Amino acid sequence: MQLYKVVDSERGLDLVSGEYLPGCRWAAAPSFSGCPVDPGNLGKVIFDEERMSLVRALQEPGVCSPELPGYVFHERRAEIEYLSAGEGVASYPDGSSHPVAAGDCLFHREGQPHRLLCTGGEGLELCVGIGGTDSERYPGQLGQSRGEWKPDVPYREEGGYRVLPAGQGPDWDGWGPGCQLTLTCESPGLTSARALVGPEAAFAGGFCQNDGADEMALVVGGEGLLLLPDRILPLRKNTAYYLFAGQPYKLAATGGALELFVYWSVSSTGEIERRESELSF
Repeated sequence: MQLYKVVDSERGLDLVSGEYLPGCRWAAAPSFSGCPVDPGNLGKVIFDEERMSLVRALQEPGVCSPELPGYVFHERRAEIEYLSAGEGVASYPDGSSHPVAAGDCLFHREGQPHRLLCTGGEGLELCVGIGGTDSERYPGQLGQSRGEWKPDVPYREEGGYRVLPAGQGPDWDGWGPGCQLTLTCESPGLTSARALVGPEAAFAGGFCQNDGADEMALVVGGEGLLLLPDRILPLRKNTAYYLFAGQPYKLAATGGALELFVYWSVSSTGEIERRESELSF
């Protein structure tokens, strides 16, 4: 049974099958049902799995998602958003506004109203990890789980969101020598980190596997390889992989440090159950 997926998310190409994925293409969509389509707000779904999903989004300069002064919310799904490029302002109904830039991270609990305005001159790029299936978050790309928040809709006002600046967060040594992981967010069913994989990591041990969690990542810098027992696949900017629990693998950097945004389908790193695989090279 194949327990992995690898996609060139820029081209929408499945690197395992060699086929283009019809759903992995840029498309303009309303911010919520009934909202006008905004061609300056694009998105594409990379993975849509039971335990986690991955979406990329683009916002052109001056574009707000949703249109001012509104907010959107996702009734059924928490999300962790990384800004991979650009700058903007994240705003919430409590009256707070937070300047954000490339490398920063936003956490939104299910039901948390939010909006994001692109304030830079080059547009925003977002990597969004979702706790659960994307199709239930955006049924048919539109639906009630992505809604227009109104003041009479209740939500959890304490701890519903976090703004996590780049470079902040505890280190986690779960990937071993040659790898630097900075934990950004632990939340029910979804944990994330920024990862740097150095060239020396390729020489440290054999395959590893996560028995307690699925792992999903988007490459945001550098080049490398995803080593699997049956094949080797290239990793470069905007390549994404999904590894189901129990899949042996190894990462190797080939062009300086390999930089990734990584997600796990658990509530904390203590639930990952990472170990060396019985398989060897």
